Amino acid sequence: MVEVYSWGYFIRDLIVLLLSGSIVILLLSIGKSVRRNLGSRYFVRSFNILIASFVLVSLAELLGILMRTSLMWGNQLITDVRSVMLTIGALLLFTSSVMIYLPFSRNEYAIVATVTEPFTESIYGAYYGSHDEATRAFIKLVKKLHLPAIVLSRDPPEVFRAKLGLKLVPVIWISKVKHDDSVEPRRLPYLLERMIDFLRSTEMDKVIYIDCLEYLMLENGDDAVIKFITKLKDVASINRGIIVIDIEKGAINEKTFHILASELRHVEELDKVIAESGARAGI
Repeated sequence: MVEVYSWGYFIRDLIVLLLSGSIVILLLSIGKSVRRNLGSRYFVRSFNILIASFVLVSLAELLGILMRTSLMWGNQLITDVRSVMLTIGALLLFTSSVMIYLPFSRNEYAIVATVTEPFTESIYGAYYGSHDEATRAFIKLVKKLHLPAIVLSRDPPEVFRAKLGLKLVPVIWISKVKHDDSVEPRRLPYLLERMIDFLRSTEMDKVIYIDCLEYLMLENGDDAVIKFITKLKDVASINRGIIVIDIEKGAINEKTFHILASELRHVEELDKVIAESGARAGI
C-alpha cells in the first residue's frame, strides 16, 4: 500500500500538476490555429517553447507527488532530476517571454492603429435583403471595396468561402457541433461581444455578414435576436460598420419581419450609396 509522508507538499504539488497539465492541454488544443495566425517565426517558436516549459513543469510536479509517497521517498536522484527539470522549465518560460518582444526590438514589427478615410458616412448601419441580394452586396463590399469583414454563417468556414469564392474572410460557424471555428447558437451575448469588438477594432470601414438569422431565432426566440440585431446596428453606426443580413421574408414571423424592416435599410440603398460614392471616387 502506498503511503503519503508529507500531505502539505503532496497537495501543493498535486495542485500545481493539475494547473500546469490543464495549461498544456489547452495550449495543445489551440496550437494549430494559434500557429497559423501568429505568422512570425519568433512568435511560433515562443509558443512552442511555452508548451515545452509547461510540459517539463508538469513532469517535475508528477515526480514531486511521487517523492512524497513511499514509492520514491528519500530518493536523492529523483530529487536532483526534479530540480533540473524545474530549472529548465523556468528558463524556457523566461525564453518564451523574451522571444515575443524580439521582432519589435529589431524593428521587424510595430503595433500601429489601422486608420483609413471613411468611404462615406451615409453608408454605415444595417441592411437586409434576400439571400441573393445580401450575398451580392456583401461580395461587392469585400471584393470591390476591399473592406475587412467577418461572417456569422450556418455553413462551415471552408464551405462558406468556397461558395463565394473567398479565401481569407473569417467565418464563425453557428452550430452545435464542437469545432475550433464554431459557436453554439444560444451564445448570443458572446457573439454580440465578438462582433462589437470587431466593429471597434480599427478606424476603418468594416463589414459583418449574417446568413443565419432564422436559425438564431429558432434557438433564441425572435425578441432576443431582434435586440441582438438592433444593438449591432447602433454600434455599427458609430464605428464605421456595415451589417448585411440575409432575411427571407417567408421564413420568419410576419410581425418580426416588419420590426426588422423598420429598423434596417434594404440593400438596394446600400447599392446606391456604393455606386454614387464609387463614381465620385473613380472606382
